[in-house]
Amino acid sequence: MGFSFKSLTGRDGSTASAAANDNVHASKEDPHFVHSDSDSDTLSLGARNEKEVREHPNTITVDALPGQQKAEAAALVWSKRAVYCTYAWIWVCFFMLAFQSAIMGQATFAAFSTFATAPAYTTAAILSSIIGGVLRLPIARIITLWGRAEGFVIFFMVYLLGMILLASASGVNGYAAGYVLYWIGYDAIYLIMDIFIADTTGLRNRAFTFAFASAPFICTAFTGPLGAQSFLSMTTWRWAIGAFCIIQPVVFLPLAIVFKFYQRKAEKMGIYTPNVSGRSAMQSFVYYFHEFDVIGALLLMAAFILFLLPFSLVTYGRAGYDSATFIAMLIIGILLFPVFAVWERYFARTHFVRWELFKQPTVLGACSTAAILYFSFYCWNNTYYAFVKVVYALPVGYAGYMSQIYNVGSCFAGIMFGVYVRYSERFKFACLLFALPLMFLGSGLTIYFRGNDHGIGYIVMCQIFIAFGGGTLVIGEQMAVMAAADREGIPLALALVSLSSSIGGAIGDAVAGSIYGNVFPNALMKLLPADRQNMVSTLYLGGYLTQEMFVPGTLERTAVNYAYGETQKWGGVASTCILILGIPAIAVWKNYYVGKQQNKGTMI
Repeated sequence: MGFSFKSLTGRDGSTASAAANDNVHASKEDPHFVHSDSDSDTLSLGARNEKEVREHPNTITVDALPGQQKAEAAALVWSKRAVYCTYAWIWVCFFMLAFQSAIMGQATFAAFSTFATAPAYTTAAILSSIIGGVLRLPIARIITLWGRAEGFVIFFMVYLLGMILLASASGVNGYAAGYVLYWIGYDAIYLIMDIFIADTTGLRNRAFTFAFASAPFICTAFTGPLGAQSFLSMTTWRWAIGAFCIIQPVVFLPLAIVFKFYQRKAEKMGIYTPNVSGRSAMQSFVYYFHEFDVIGALLLMAAFILFLLPFSLVTYGRAGYDSATFIAMLIIGILLFPVFAVWERYFARTHFVRWELFKQPTVLGACSTAAILYFSFYCWNNTYYAFVKVVYALPVGYAGYMSQIYNVGSCFAGIMFGVYVRYSERFKFACLLFALPLMFLGSGLTIYFRGNDHGIGYIVMCQIFIAFGGGTLVIGEQMAVMAAADREGIPLALALVSLSSSIGGAIGDAVAGSIYGNVFPNALMKLLPADRQNMVSTLYLGGYLTQEMFVPGTLERTAVNYAYGETQKWGGVASTCILILGIPAIAVWKNYYVGKQQNKGTMI
């Protein structure tokens, strides 16, 4: 979210019998147990990592990069109580991140509704989504080279600067700049906090802790709109955004301070000694230029941006599939991928992407699963809110609750899946035989039930199926890449999954936009009588606010309901069809045993 392991030879006869018995016992517990005298060159990334943890559990990994060493140093000196307190604070940080995001979404509608058709706003919305996903790869590299706390502070400042620009914006250009910076910082903070969790848990408990960290989204699904309403009724949209410029530093910066405090403690105890490079400023620039593989990073980012941007332009109506803009950007984006591969193969001193990790079938399968899952979801999600609001004549509050079913259900399912992994110590077949069939069931039933002839209860049922399947698969694909990686590769592995999700979501958005643009007006023309065919353009382009001006039972409203039903039906068809690819994508995962530490130090 397997292929067989190469069999590993046992210890030789000179080994003490007690140690041999220990190894036999460990082998029974973990079928992928690796004996300590195996040739490291023949071992997988995970096996080499476990060998290092077993042989040197109380010292930092000597040949690791600084980011990993700093994380290990903190974990080696803090107490169990400190770990639990840190986790409680991480949960608070996730809650405030989700709460602020929910409020800012409402404040944006109130403050910048006039920007919705402005080119700068549309471009900002497209670029922030794509760049936020693509930048996760260099972000993973930054925190591996410099440290988790350092990267956290840097991108928190980007996030804060974005909010300041938004709160003080007096025009569309200022808003657009703040919007891009805000989402870059938001996505980076979210990724780094996920890596904080990965650093401080054993693999066995990681599925539960990842799901537990997403639990605040259950709360903010209901409290966020209420908070936004309170802000907007008592103050202005500027305070709805600007208040968090004061609140968020108080919430987030203590987390970085905690990790730096325990790193300093490890230095005083002699567990960790910072490496003094002795390089000049120019030498450091050259060193980090190669370590970050800046040229490779720029090539890969440009490839993904040019590949994804035209699909988003189509979704937002800024370009057509037959336009020169779409064709040129897509072709250049595709051609940049082999250019990147040539650079990495023949010219790069340090590789931007660790091919030893990326080429593993489990990692490729998990990334494919992430792309498929998001493609499937976004095939119908774009018009879902308008569909339930118009077809079932729901007020804003109830329509909002309908749109939150997936968020609440997927978070709940993720927690239950985490408990399952904790006790079963496996995850592959739960994803393949439980979660994916639920996705098929939910998406498939939408083909039949997403019409105006069926009650809203059936829509709720479909959403619950999709939420439970999706919530399980999201955690499952993250577990797959982390189980396949060593400690150093976890940031990159999580970043690759996130990038794959962005790719799938962008293409799914484009498919949904194409379905809506073709099916909706044709369905209106089919049901409206000849003397009202002039209403097609008004009903199609006017959005749900215009559509709701016609009360239920009128010819126009009946035609709109039918058009939404047809749009959602074909969205369900596309969603269900793409899920077929999820079968081989999950089947190639290795059936990892997760009852292992993976990290050094005091863990949960």
